[in-house]
Amino acid sequence: MHRVTREVALWCAIAFLAGVPRLARLDFLLTNPEAATALVSLTVLRGEPALFPNPLFGWLQALLFTVFGASEVSARLVAALSGVVLCLLPVALRLQLGRTRALIFAALLAFSPTLWFVSREMGGAILAWMLAFAAHCAWRARRPALAAAAFGALLATGQDAIPPLIVTVLASSAALPLDAVRPSARTVAIVLLAFVLSATALLMRPTGLGDAFNGYALWAQTRGGDASISVGRLMLGLVISEPVIWLGAAFALAAFARMRAQLRAESAWWIWIAAGLGVLIVSAGRSAALLAPLTIGMAGLASAAYDALLASAQRWGSWRREGVVVAIAFVLLIYASLGVWQYAGQARSAWLASAVVAALLIAALVAAGSLTMDYGAPLRGVALAGVAALSLYTFGVGIQMNHARPHNPAEPYRVQAADLDLMTLQEDIRLISVRATGEPNALDVHLAEDAPAALQWVLRDRRRFDALEDAGAPDVVLTPAAEKPRVAGNFIGTAYAVTAQAPLNEVRCVGLPWGGGDCWSLARWLAFRDAETTHANLWVLWLRDDVARRASGMR
Repeated sequence: MHRVTREVALWCAIAFLAGVPRLARLDFLLTNPEAATALVSLTVLRGEPALFPNPLFGWLQALLFTVFGASEVSARLVAALSGVVLCLLPVALRLQLGRTRALIFAALLAFSPTLWFVSREMGGAILAWMLAFAAHCAWRARRPALAAAAFGALLATGQDAIPPLIVTVLASSAALPLDAVRPSARTVAIVLLAFVLSATALLMRPTGLGDAFNGYALWAQTRGGDASISVGRLMLGLVISEPVIWLGAAFALAAFARMRAQLRAESAWWIWIAAGLGVLIVSAGRSAALLAPLTIGMAGLASAAYDALLASAQRWGSWRREGVVVAIAFVLLIYASLGVWQYAGQARSAWLASAVVAALLIAALVAAGSLTMDYGAPLRGVALAGVAALSLYTFGVGIQMNHARPHNPAEPYRVQAADLDLMTLQEDIRLISVRATGEPNALDVHLAEDAPAALQWVLRDRRRFDALEDAGAPDVVLTPAAEKPRVAGNFIGTAYAVTAQAPLNEVRCVGLPWGGGDCWSLARWLAFRDAETTHANLWVLWLRDDVARRASGMR
């Protein structure tokens, strides 16, 4: 009987910690981009012709719809599982990076709010980045067959394949040149076979090959729309959500600056960052998924810095000295954070003094610990406390972004959010149908052709789903707020918010006539993601008057 080693137990713990937050509570409403993708899979499932921009993701999602039914959970399951697998891929680099560093790398990916968000935001991009990272890890581990299989599957992701393809080819070539592995004809055959099988749903949907090539063309033709996010907003989200990763990467850069050999050894992670930033800038239809290469690259560098910190503590430190410093510094950092948080909530600048007091006390703690001429112990303790405090902050950001307020359009990575009124609208139609006809789905529902995808998804199970211009007098008509039904009959309307946007243009400091600045809106957004200006897209539920009378009990 084999014993479970400590390393295996730690990898199982990381798998659990990566899986639970990504797979829990996936039933929140789909946004417009998510719903548009899910509706394509639903269309194919119903036997109607449709084009998959990402054929691999499309048929996997359609398979889940077949097994579990079309729902928010089944729509997001492929992306969530892809995010979990991505977090565990550093296990393939144990020999190249070291066991401890590989574990740290995986932990940073598991708790990254950016990857956490992308894994729960239904779409094929995270599947493509997972396959790209898998190909990179297999290539560095000198497993060309596995790298070829992952690369071929990546090609089958169509529109989502181009950015990961560019990044992983550049990074893998820097990590391990082609002449070091010497790909064979067998490797090329594996790439082609994996591509064909992945794109065609194991040969059950031959048109998937055409979908994949059409997806490449779509990526080149894509232009930013309502769902596209600016580079500034994405980078702002990266800075405020990922301090553990980018600070660790900065420390790694400072440490490796004078060590050319080490700098060359880490070149692949620099290319993940540089190539990812280039792809982010040139891409038109941007989303948070384009931050994946930056996050992976910075996590790879940060893992080296934190591995060196832990090794230093294990080699030179003692639990008594570093433990006391870590405990005191951690309490002071939490005190400073709570003070700033309180300031943001009450707009009282006096609370900022807590940060100054904490900084002075930490400096005094380091000075006191250095009286014995041992500067390493207090500095290591403060560094460990800082990492612990930032990790706690990062976890809190991930919880708020993905679980506490998933419908908040003021999150930096979310331009559009489905409004909770959509659930109310769905339930109201069901109740009206029950009261008027005795059945929950008996009413004829007509929907304007320009309806948002999120609204179409919510009404996907209606018995009749038609365009507004159809003849007749339908029971229910849904139109934009500025329009009225162009059909026969008298209707009574009720407005519902369908989607919401928060441009964040007002989230900044503004000058005051008497001097100084008003940073209230910025402080509220940084602490609570509250924006003063939120634009709602209103749609009106028009109920035919005779149906309304029956629903109200009047005959």
